Amino acid sequence: MDIEELPLIDALRGLAMLQQEFLRLALYVASQGPATFEEERLVCSLGDSQRRISTYLAMGAGQSLETLLRMAKLRGIPVRDAYPVARSAFESFLNASYLLAESDEVASRAIRYIDYAAWKHFNRKRGSGEFSLEIRSDADPQATLAETFPEFSGKGKGSWTNLDVPSRIRMVGELAGRRAASRLLAADFLIYSLSSEIIHGSPFGVSYFFSDHQTGERTTDGFRAAAVCQLEEILIGVLHAGCGYLAAFFGQQDMQAPLKTEEKIFNRLLELSTKPSDAFPPASQHIADGEGA
Repeated sequence: MDIEELPLIDALRGLAMLQQEFLRLALYVASQGPATFEEERLVCSLGDSQRRISTYLAMGAGQSLETLLRMAKLRGIPVRDAYPVARSAFESFLNASYLLAESDEVASRAIRYIDYAAWKHFNRKRGSGEFSLEIRSDADPQATLAETFPEFSGKGKGSWTNLDVPSRIRMVGELAGRRAASRLLAADFLIYSLSSEIIHGSPFGVSYFFSDHQTGERTTDGFRAAAVCQLEEILIGVLHAGCGYLAAFFGQQDMQAPLKTEEKIFNRLLELSTKPSDAFPPASQHIADGEGA
């Protein structure tokens, strides 16, 4: 067994930084124009709607990953707040992958949803019975909905898509290939369920964070070490999601040189995530809660 030089959390951070460079390459080609990588000229061939909305979402996912890279230096209780950020990164990478591969009609609807949701935000009702609130910026919301946003009018039509997360992953597989979908599926499996429990404040979500990975005596140092394990799992999940997007973007457009590099990043991710814990030196516990991030 090869012994790693860095703790797992630091090796994952380094791999994520490398992945971010290839995300920047994809975003550049999609938004700025052609580029050359390893003597291959990369030209974006996506339809305008697919290019615009997928780039928008992938950029947001990349920003969330940057936040997670800073949070990976945290120890203890603040680690719990990494789960919602990881969920946002995963779903943004998934939606970017789905929309770059879908039809112009589907991508255009997603773009239109931005204006609809902005209008809806100021014309909505929330609550039940006497405990409800309503705000309006529009004198006749129903008329505006029918005239300005007819595609979002009617029961079950108020979202940019009716497909749930597993269905979107399946569509990525059908449209952009099994390689992209399998990476996104792994990210979904690692992130979605736990992040939902924590985001929604469920009893299990709280219990999981404070107890998972802890063995033996319950000490402060043991809790900090357990929190590092959770950070490692979070980064592994988000790295899978990022690989899924890169595989979809480069694969859908037959960009072979960066696609081969994505495979190398993914293979290294698999190597790191499947090695036993004794293959890595222990992670530093000297970063105080909330310090040095």
